[in-house]
Formats: sequence, C-alpha cells, structure tokens
Amino acid sequence: MRTFPFYILLLFGWIMYGQQTVYYTLTHTPNSNNIEVAINFEPMNAEKVRLIIPRSAPGTYSLTNYRAFVEQVVGTSTNGTMAKGTIGDGSFFTFEAESEQLAQVSYQLDLEKMETQLLDGDASSKSRTNYVGLLGYSVFGFVEGLEENPIELTFKTEPSWPIFSTLAPTLDRPKGSASFQAENFGVLADGQYTLGKDSQIYQVPNAPIPLFVAIYSETEVNLEEIGRRGLLALNGLKDFYGYVPMPHYTIYEEFINPKSDRHDYGFSMEHLNSMTYTGDLSRAVTSYDPKANIGSIVHHMGHSWIPLRSYGRGYRPFAWQVAPLIETIWLNEGFTWYISYAYVLERSGILNFYKRNMEEAPKFIKEKSLKELSLLGSSQYAADFRIGKNLFSRGALLAHDLDMVIQKETNGQKSIKDALLGLLNWTKTNQRAFEYDEIEPIMSKATGVDLSTIWEQWQGGKLD
Repeated sequence: MRTFPFYILLLFGWIMYGQQTVYYTLTHTPNSNNIEVAINFEPMNAEKVRLIIPRSAPGTYSLTNYRAFVEQVVGTSTNGTMAKGTIGDGSFFTFEAESEQLAQVSYQLDLEKMETQLLDGDASSKSRTNYVGLLGYSVFGFVEGLEENPIELTFKTEPSWPIFSTLAPTLDRPKGSASFQAENFGVLADGQYTLGKDSQIYQVPNAPIPLFVAIYSETEVNLEEIGRRGLLALNGLKDFYGYVPMPHYTIYEEFINPKSDRHDYGFSMEHLNSMTYTGDLSRAVTSYDPKANIGSIVHHMGHSWIPLRSYGRGYRPFAWQVAPLIETIWLNEGFTWYISYAYVLERSGILNFYKRNMEEAPKFIKEKSLKELSLLGSSQYAADFRIGKNLFSRGALLAHDLDMVIQKETNGQKSIKDALLGLLNWTKTNQRAFEYDEIEPIMSKATGVDLSTIWEQWQGGKLD
C-alpha cells in the first residue's frame, strides 16, 4: 500500500497542474494468475467513494459480470488506515470509514477464474506461464466521478518480462515496469495490454500509420501474413474514406487451446485504435494465402471510423454499469458491413446474404422497427444472434438503398461515402452523440439529396 508521503506528492502535483490525475498501478506476481490494481486519487470523504466495476463496454452489446472476479477490495486513508470494500446493489463497492479521507482503493483479480467462468473466449483476460493478456474493461474499475480525469497507468511485473500496450504500441518494449497515459477511463478501458516473454510483436512495413500485430499463440503462427492482411484492410478503408483517423493501430490476436468444450471462440472486437480476436488452434494463421478472407479485419478495423468516431445516443457517453440502450446498432454494424463488403472487398453478392437473414427471422424480430430491434440488441446482440444478424442486415440494406439513391440523384458524383463523411464531420464539429432524428438530415445535407423517403421506408418492421 502507498504511504502518507506519496499522498503529499500527489497533492503537490494536483496543485501544480491544476487538474487531478488518477494514478493506476497494476502489479502482477510471477507464477500467479492474480493481479492487483491500486487506484490513487485526491483524498475524498470515504462515504462518497464508489469503486465501479464495468459490466459492459462499447460495442459488446452485452452484460458481463466482471465484478465476480474482483476480490480483497480495500480503501486506504491518508493516515494509512484501511476500510474493507462492501458490495453495493449494483456493480460497485462502497467503503465504511467514518470521517476518513480515502486516497486509494485497491483490489485483486483472479484471471484463471475469469477465463474459466466466461465461456465467450473474447470476453476474458488470459493468464499463462509466460504470458498475461489483459482487456482493459475486464480488469480496470474506476472511482465514480473521476472517469473523465486523465490517467497515468503503471505496470509492475517480473523484471525480464516485456510489456506492451495498444495505448502506445512499440517494438521496443520496456521490461519489468512501464507507464502509459490515458485521456480518461474510457480510453484506459478500451486498451489492451500484454505482459510476458511469450507475446510476439511485429510492425508492418509501409503502412500509412504505425501498424502493429500483437500475438499470443500456443501453436505456429505467421505474424507477417497477419500483418499483410491487416495492411490490405487498412489501405482499402483509407482508399474509401480518404483518410485514416487512428494515430496507430494494433491487430491483437490469441490462438489458444480451448479452455473447455463449452467455451466459444472466433469472435472479434473493435476498439478505438485496435481490434482483438481469440481463436482456437485451428484458426491460427500459418502461411501466405492470397485468397484469405479478410472480411473480419476490414469490418472491425472499419469501426474505427463508425461508430468509434461518430455515434448515436447510448454509445457515448458510455454507461459502464449496465448495457446502455443504443438506438443505432443497425448503423454501427450494418453500415460498416456494407462498406466493408460492397466497397473494400467488392462483393456485391453479399446483399443476398443480408436479405436471407431478414427472410429467415422469426416473427418477433421481423415486426420490430429498426429502433426497437436496436434497443433489444443493446444487451442481446450475440446472445440470440438472430437479433444481431437482422440488425446488421437491415442496416446494410438501408445503406445500399441510400447509396443507390445518392448515386442516381447526383449522376454518380456522390455516394454513401459522402453521407458517412457527413456524420463523421458532424461529430467532430459538435463533439456529441447525434440524436436519432438528426441522422437523416445530416446525411441529406452532406449529399445534397433528400433521403427522407428511403429513411422512412426502413424505420418500421418488415418491408412489404
């Protein structure tokens, strides 16, 4: 635990810089599946301190009980006394320490328990003999009210272990300890982190931005081939949008022996400047394949434009304790599916796949409007993947219809690209989530085409 002089130093720093930095320290003990996280902050009355443990994260469209793996929660006061954390009614801990000023909360996490109990392989952090792989939102909590404050994160682990972070990727990995900065908790939680000798890092040459491949594999794997595929995806998206918004990008993948027959692998997840994927050994990329299917990389990398940098209500600001109600999952997923396959991969035949998903849906899905289905998918997108498939299929077909109208009315001078750039530019200017009824006017203005008729046709349930 931190001592009193450390808190004096923190207070001096807050006074000097006029803004409170929150200090996170993650400690990993060698030959252990446990990690400890300590959060230091400007002293607060103990009764006001709540340690929030995320149950959801942007783009997951689900609830995951990460609190179940948090143990030994302790608050420490400025005079060194300790207060045990008590589980609240939601995904948080409170601290009973009358008249005390807390300046630190700490807790431990059992990564083996997490991976064993979470059957979705992509939802869990991992611990192996010479490797620890961490998803930020699965291990980091925050003190309520400080989630928008800047963060300094320090790792401490075995002295010979290299450390990598998608927050600031580099081939020259520090060993034993390392520090990183994050703008706020959302950025911290969105990051991925690797510790250990068995993680491999590769930087792809000739990329428009620094492009990295971070791999942990329990079988043979070809990092250069994964990087080649990633570069194809990045260049394709750059050609479509005309620019790359990410300062750097990391393709972070794991190929592991299944934890059990009940565990499910093969899903990817998008992040602001990275994507993650966990597959079993059969999915490992071992050799050059000119016909490799890069659709998943294109799609998840494509999310770095939409919705990660242009989004509707519910996606930002994010409600970490619940699965927020998001009205625009069809846009987040469907528009990205359409761009990925119709433009970057040039596979127009996939429209039949979207139509088939809609035709085969049960009645309760067909009858829901776009907004209603999106709200349902906010927590059940993959739990009942008929919901997820219909959301991205409806969104993709709406994008296609908009694209055709835009091209027709402008004699091919504009397309769906201009509509999406309109959304991206609007978000950059306004710095907030767009409201549902703002989407069509933004796209219509950006393209110079009245899109209201097509828009309204797709807002109800099943089209006649």
